[in-house]
Amino acid sequence: MSDASKPPYLKWVSRLIATGVIVFAAGFTAFAYWVTRPQLPGTDLPTGTAASAGKRDPALVALGKNVYDRHCASCHGANLEGQPDWQRRLPNGRMPAPPHDDSGHTWHHPKRVLFGIVKHGVVPPYGPPGYQSDMPAFKDTLTDGEIRAVLAFIESRWSRKVLEWRREAFAAME
Repeated sequence: MSDASKPPYLKWVSRLIATGVIVFAAGFTAFAYWVTRPQLPGTDLPTGTAASAGKRDPALVALGKNVYDRHCASCHGANLEGQPDWQRRLPNGRMPAPPHDDSGHTWHHPKRVLFGIVKHGVVPPYGPPGYQSDMPAFKDTLTDGEIRAVLAFIESRWSRKVLEWRREAFAAME
């Protein structure tokens, strides 16, 4: 059947299907890149540590709480609750600090991404080029061990449901 002899609704359906295939392919390609993209140096988490294995080392969690209280709580909240209206842009165009508890999106990200954001700030590959954020880079303030401790503390506050989701979602990455 030639294109001219097709009923108009078939042309529309064909275009819709073609568009859907293109959008799916683009989304899959973007996801594949995100999962396999190169990391900035120093953002890899060694395997076998309490932070990477999901085990709660009380000393690591205690250190993380101490570091969090000194460097993170002023923006992200003493109870990891984040700033009010954290999903709405501020007048300056920046986003308020998100919560790190189950109500936020921190747990949606792999540990290597969280580590990279804390160490380098919200810069590529952890944020879009030119993105403006109040989140500072802590590479000159915290050691890698302190960053891992903060992440262990935050993780220790997540629900079992969140931890199980992360274990399944990021099993191949961490």
